[in-house]
This record gives sequence, C-alpha cells and structure tokens, in this order.
Amino acid sequence: MIHFTLFGIPIYIRPTFWIVLAIFGGILGVSSVESLIYPALFVIAGFIAILSHELGHALVGRKLGGGQQTIILELFGGVTSSHGVQLTRAGRVLMILAGPMMTLVLGVISILVAWNIVGPVLTANGKDFWDLVLYPYLATAVSPKLYILSCLIMIGEWWTVLNLLPIYPLDGGQLVAQFVRSPKKVFMTGFITSIAIGLVSFQLFHGYFIPIFMALFAFSNYREYKNAPF
Repeated sequence: MIHFTLFGIPIYIRPTFWIVLAIFGGILGVSSVESLIYPALFVIAGFIAILSHELGHALVGRKLGGGQQTIILELFGGVTSSHGVQLTRAGRVLMILAGPMMTLVLGVISILVAWNIVGPVLTANGKDFWDLVLYPYLATAVSPKLYILSCLIMIGEWWTVLNLLPIYPLDGGQLVAQFVRSPKKVFMTGFITSIAIGLVSFQLFHGYFIPIFMALFAFSNYREYKNAPF
C-alpha cells in the first residue's frame, strides 16, 4: 500500500486501485511492450481525476466542519472518511457535491487545453474534436499527449454524470440519502436506477462494461434494501 499526505490529508492507495484502472485502461488487450504506454497513461489520468475528486470532498468537509479527513483509493474509486466533523445537512450536501465538481472542472480544463493546443493536430489527422471527447481511444492514432487529455476529458465529464446518478454509494445516492429519511427508499431507488441504466446502456452501446458495473450496484443496493430497518 502506498501512503502519503497532501494538504495535511492522509492518502492511502491500495494495489487493487492500480489493477482495476489498468484493466479499464485496456491492459488485458496489450499485444506489445510499446502499446503498454496507453494503459499506463489511462492509469495516470484516472489517478489524477479520482484523487482530485476525493480531495474535493475532503477539503470542503474540513473547511465546513473541521475534523480529520482520510482518503483511501481502492478498487473502482476512492472513499473519503471524516472523523470528528460537525456538518449541517447543507454542509453535507456541499461536501458531497464538491467531489463531482472537482472532477468536472478537471474535465473542462482538459477540453480547453485540447481545443486550443491539439485541436489542429486532430484536424490534420482527419478527426473531429468531438471524436476525442466521445471516443478517447481514437487519440491513440495521433499522440500519447492527446490520449491522456482525452482520458481526462472522458473521466472528468462522463464519470461526473455517472457519479451523480441516484445510486448508493455514488455521490448521487448519498445526495438522495440527505433528503429521504427511509434507507429502504434510498436503496430501492439505487436498485431500480442501476437496472434501468444497465439495460439502456446495453441497448444503446451493445457493450457489457456498464451493464456489469450496474449489475454490481443493483446487487449491492438490493442487499442493503433487505437489511435496512425501514
């Protein structure tokens, strides 16, 4: 496990974090040593985006409620734990929203950099700028520099949208929990949303990644629903 401190916040990174990011980055399909650069760049982009996201939670939580924040990066993302923090409901909402907003800002900055610096390179290679936003792997045909920007755009924008879905324990689900008193309703909302998003994504994109991801969330929310007291 890697451990360091940033802005006075302890940060722990477990090996599973790097493994899952590398799999998402396509390392299982690598056929040569030279092509390892692209999974490696995806891992770097994912690390920057997810750490920024969790720092958003931690810094706002510390500012509004004091206490000690701890960040753990593992598996599919990160978790910010708060100890001794005193927050109002409005403060909790702001702390929850701070993470997605940090990721969104990172994505917007990446779009601006790509638009102004490497946009002409895309045109010269017969590609449209929005191809970079929607299909980051197209950037591998141009340059590694463009690819890491494309990954930051994809993670910054699309992960923000995904993370704000009303699915617990995503930030959207935690926002729902701030306004809905019944845990059963929170988890049932997450269960139904997970199934709906999984089916729609399969219908539109015919891929298995998002449906499998949503199936895991559906199972988790249904299990919590069964165990919730009311």
